[in-house]
Amino acid sequence: MTLAVIITIFASFLWGVTNHIDKFMISGVDESAGSVKTLLVFSTLIAGLCLSPIWLIISKLSVSISSISFICVILSSFIYILATYFYFKALEKNDASIVVVMFQLIPVFSYILGLIFFKENLTLQQIIGGLIIILSAVLISFDFEKKNNKSKWIALLLMALSSLSYAVYFFLFDISIRNSSYNACTFWLQIGFLIQGLILISIKSFRVTFITAIKNNGKRYFSLNFTNEVINLIANFLVNFANVTIPLALVSILNGLQGAFVFILGVIGIKLLPKYFKENLDKKVVIQKVSSIILSIIGLIIMFI
Repeated sequence: MTLAVIITIFASFLWGVTNHIDKFMISGVDESAGSVKTLLVFSTLIAGLCLSPIWLIISKLSVSISSISFICVILSSFIYILATYFYFKALEKNDASIVVVMFQLIPVFSYILGLIFFKENLTLQQIIGGLIIILSAVLISFDFEKKNNKSKWIALLLMALSSLSYAVYFFLFDISIRNSSYNACTFWLQIGFLIQGLILISIKSFRVTFITAIKNNGKRYFSLNFTNEVINLIANFLVNFANVTIPLALVSILNGLQGAFVFILGVIGIKLLPKYFKENLDKKVVIQKVSSIILSIIGLIIMFI
């Protein structure tokens, strides 16, 4: 159990790394190349072209799934990319540590979906925990100096939409693996990403920005995006292992440490590599971020204990 806890914490750390890579690719590689559009094309194509063969091997070429699973998987892949789009847009003008705290809204929306579709009942404890998480998201969105409050409120709206979309994605994918094997569903998920990548690149605005990015910083985009996908894949593997070893509730709570890791990495990065990291370290802002992270973790603990 101790090993599983360490593995889960390490997975949260890895996801914290991917958040900073996302932020750098959006605002640090080539701002003139339409970074969000470029990253969506890269993310879908790399996932489809590079990861689908991996899952084909993992599944031992056994990728047959039921009709219900296929529909849910393909639909979930589109919802996932929509969630990623909202997340990227929120990252454009906000620190990664601000955006990631708002990801704790995902379990709140997941509980609401369970309430609507599975007729599950919310306990008073779950309601209180959810309200605390919502409070942490609102707190980190508030600008006490009134300099850039609009940007943070827009980020809150975008991350609420992103969290809702991710919750729907998890909901649909959960339905799919109830009717077919996990590996087969994951393979078709990557195929869904590939289809979306081809659709996106067929749209002129996406195609132009993608070609521009390739011409200007093709190697950097490829290397960073591929590294990001690999790190994300490793983190998912680790959490999947932990899920069968320790209670899912404990995994969910430990995943809440991702926001703390993003903040710590941002602080270290801005001191050592200021060229590659963007993090507001004003005293009031630091207090606000730390308070929001602590609140979100408390909310998760209350929801899942």
